[in-house]
Amino acid sequence: MSVGLRVENIKKVYDKNIALNGVSLDIRPGEFVCLLGPSGCGKSSLLRIIAGLDRPDEGSVYINDRNVTRLPPQRRNFGIMFQSYALFPNLTAFENVAYGLRNKKIKTRDADERVNRLFEMIKLSNAKNKLPAQMSGGQRQRVAVSRAIVVKPKIFLMDEPLSNLDAKLRVSMRTELKNIHIQQNSTSIFVTHDQSEAMSLADRIVV
Repeated sequence: MSVGLRVENIKKVYDKNIALNGVSLDIRPGEFVCLLGPSGCGKSSLLRIIAGLDRPDEGSVYINDRNVTRLPPQRRNFGIMFQSYALFPNLTAFENVAYGLRNKKIKTRDADERVNRLFEMIKLSNAKNKLPAQMSGGQRQRVAVSRAIVVKPKIFLMDEPLSNLDAKLRVSMRTELKNIHIQQNSTSIFVTHDQSEAMSLADRIVV
């Protein structure tokens, strides 16, 4: 079941630099929202506050009207994907995706079935035993997406995840991300500085 999210009067200051100043936003359940703007405008800061990786100086974050501002990231049930992908270099693609399920003590058979279904969905079954260094950028990106969604998060957060890909692959991966969003019935928040990317993905764009 997808969920709604609300940020209310968020303020964040780094030293004397104001990154966010009174930002409020409602995101509907199942919506795909893009945060669009140039580098340094506060997009990633807002995403990190939503994720619980940073605390706001002022303001609150709500999930389904529950205040989660002080909850740690691991208790928010979010899938998070960053620009770097951050795959474990010593684990195969399969074990990278299964990692979160192992941590949650999901039965091995159930975890393996869920991971195999995901690899079929992203059309990467033939690469599941490869290490990250043996895969292309597009394959690593799909593995990173799968690792974020395999735990069935309520909300999927993405911080410029396509920026390391070449132009042709970026276009195809936009379609992939949109399809995953629809199939998972998730609420998705996507940070980008690329206007065409935002327009091709989003139900709503926040500038």
